[in-house]
Parts: sequence; structure tokens; C-alpha cells
Amino acid sequence: MLGNRRLKSLLALFVVAASLVSCASSTGYSPFLRAEPAADSVLNRAPRNLRLFYDALPDVPNSGLTLTGPDGNYDLRGFHTMGSDDLMIEITNPSIPDGEYVVDWSAVIGEDSTVHEGSYRFYVATDR
Repeated sequence: MLGNRRLKSLLALFVVAASLVSCASSTGYSPFLRAEPAADSVLNRAPRNLRLFYDALPDVPNSGLTLTGPDGNYDLRGFHTMGSDDLMIEITNPSIPDGEYVVDWSAVIGEDSTVHEGSYRFYVATDR
């Protein structure tokens, strides 16, 4: 019987801890400021690079970017920062077709070890 009480107590403690972690991570804060190409923009030519700006310098080795569009995931290379609180990467084949694109990002910003994540969309419409 004592073992069952301990198990229930541990389970209750786990539920409370999980709720607190959930509350702490749902603050709504995002270090993401803007991007090139801009969120929800419509481009008349395919971009060659992605560049995302944050409110402090990102930690490149602990951050990441992906680009998904009409043909699936696109190859990216040369992930770096230009030293102005940004992340930048080259689109390997910049002749991407017209359509909707999604940039998914994760970034560790400044001295904080928290991994922030987000995404935004842009559109390519060369035939307009």
C-alpha cells in the first residue's frame, strides 16, 4: 500500500512539473523580427538566399533553417551569420518553381540556451 501511495505522489509531482514546463514555454515570446524574403511576400523571381533577423545574435551551430515548397524540401548550404543578429543560408538551386514556400527555423539566441522555433511563408509568382 505504501508503494502505491508513493507511485501516486510521484505521478502527481510529474503532472505538476509538466504543467509548469508547459506554461513556461508558452509565453508567446519570439526573438524573430523579420526575414528576407519577407513573411507573406509575393516575389516575381526566386530568391537566392534566406536571411532571418532576431533580437540578438544567434548561435549558428545550435540553430537551423529548412525550406519546403512545391517540390518538397530544397537543398541549402553555407549556413552562417553576417554578424548583425541574423542567420543566412544560400538556396542551392535558386531556380525554384512558382508556388508557396515555408521556412522553418530554430534558433538559440544570445546567451540564453532556449531553442526557439517558428516558421513563415512566402510565395514565388514569376508569371504575374
